[in-house]
Amino acid sequence: MKIIEEKYNRYGEKDYDISYINWGFDDLETQTMMAEKMQKLFPSGARAILDIACGISRYHQVWLKSGYMVTGIDLSETFIEYSRSYNQAFEKANYFVCDCNHLDFDNQYDIAIWTDPVELTGLSANRIFKALKSGGVFIYEMWNDNYYKYHADDRHNDCQTWTCKDGVYRLVLHKYNRATCVTEHEEIIFDVPNETMIHKTGLAAKNINSHASIQILEAAGFTNIRFVDYEGQPFSTENQQIQRFFMIGEK
Repeated sequence: MKIIEEKYNRYGEKDYDISYINWGFDDLETQTMMAEKMQKLFPSGARAILDIACGISRYHQVWLKSGYMVTGIDLSETFIEYSRSYNQAFEKANYFVCDCNHLDFDNQYDIAIWTDPVELTGLSANRIFKALKSGGVFIYEMWNDNYYKYHADDRHNDCQTWTCKDGVYRLVLHKYNRATCVTEHEEIIFDVPNETMIHKTGLAAKNINSHASIQILEAAGFTNIRFVDYEGQPFSTENQQIQRFFMIGEK
């Protein structure tokens, strides 16, 4: 039997993204609660929101119903199509496929939001800074590295599925390694008709280092950088009881 080893990042591939919709996002109730809490962090007078890596955008209805104009971007065409369909009743909702590193806006938004991110780079921070109006804010959700070493999290329960079609058996494994704070994805495919086994290992996605992220925002030009929890209260990133929090920077 022929054996093939592959490394990949499947985000953005249609079959993977369709599957991801079923297990990769928080439930609607949780997303709605998060959006409501986040809205309390919005500066007064703000109207235009840019949501980076927006996913399927169900929580946008919280902001749209409050009169905000929401633009969502994502690498996944599948997620953008879902977002357009889900929020089609709102004239102020706009979605398109875009890599954050390729943003080309200039002083257009009052608020930029990035929730559940994988990596903040100098390039993406610079693009976001440019997209914001003077006085605009960047709200960046972060995951506490310490939290998962001590707490179980439904969002990161191990996922293991078998499928079989036309003699091709596929095993998909998706798990969160709480010891290393790394998301791991693996697929094993047995193609019986072609006598081939394909072993695919996904590129690991690690939680963000808060200290490096501060320096990246400062280098991009952001000021008054601070950490708050979901209640808007200041907090230390060393607190292992906090699961998610926000880093906020101002232009």
